[in-house]
Formats: sequence, structure tokens, C-alpha cells
Amino acid sequence: MYSHEPEGYVCPLCQIARGEATEKGNQEPSVIWRDKSVTVFIAGKWWRSNPGHVIVIPNEHIENIYDMPEEMGHIIFDASKKVAIALKETYKCDGVSTRQHNEPAGNQDVWHFHLHVFPRYEEDNLYLENEDTYWPTQEEKQPYVDKLRAYLEK
Repeated sequence: MYSHEPEGYVCPLCQIARGEATEKGNQEPSVIWRDKSVTVFIAGKWWRSNPGHVIVIPNEHIENIYDMPEEMGHIIFDASKKVAIALKETYKCDGVSTRQHNEPAGNQDVWHFHLHVFPRYEEDNLYLENEDTYWPTQEEKQPYVDKLRAYLEK
């Protein structure tokens, strides 16, 4: 409906959903859960105060919320709820925030719907620290992957 995806776009989130490497490398070790509808993985880019945040994506290429079929929206919500509970139980965080962006003015920069699920901590200043980000190594991500996989496999 409201598309900003450039012609010939190679979607990195479709690649992750298919288990393929992206230009940032192989994200498959960061996948904590996948079924026929969604893929859930530890984000490649972290906010320093909120390590180990999770991204939930539809396996089907859907650019933004405007194009989201209602049934898929329900599936994504259910997955994000499971992730939020898993973050509370395994990270022992003080709270959880979800965040999703649409169109350039809404800060969307990957043209595939994705929902961030952040562990939150008292005075973490998540929304004030947008510049304090980095790309962790797989070794940094692995303890978070292991905790969440173990919890979600119960």
C-alpha cells in the first residue's frame, strides 16, 4: 500500500527467515525460534543499555504494518508475548518494550515488517540512547540465544 522498498531490493530479513546469510553475515546462530509463520532472533544491532533484544518477523515478505494481513498480525503479537515473558523469566529485566517502525519518517530502514522486543531496566534511557548502538559478535549474543532457546523449548 505505502511502499518505499527500492527496485531490486534484496531483503535481509527474508534471507534470515530462509536461513540464508546476509551481507552482515550468517544470522542463523542467532535464531531462537522459527515456525512456518515467523522467525524470532536476537537482534544484530544492540543498544548498550538493553543487550540481547529480540526481533520478530513474518517469514513472508511484508513491507510494513499497512500491508499486514490481520491473521499474521495476531501471530506476530502472540510470538512477541512469548518473547516478552521469556525475557522477563531469563533476563530478569524490570520490564519489556516493543517497538515497530513504518516508512522513512517513522524510522523504518529495513523494508520488511519487524517488531523489536526490548528488555528494559530501571533508568536504562532506551529512548534517549538511540546513538549508543553497536553490532555485537556472535560470541556476545550466544548466552542470550541459549537462555531464550532453552526457555522457549520448554
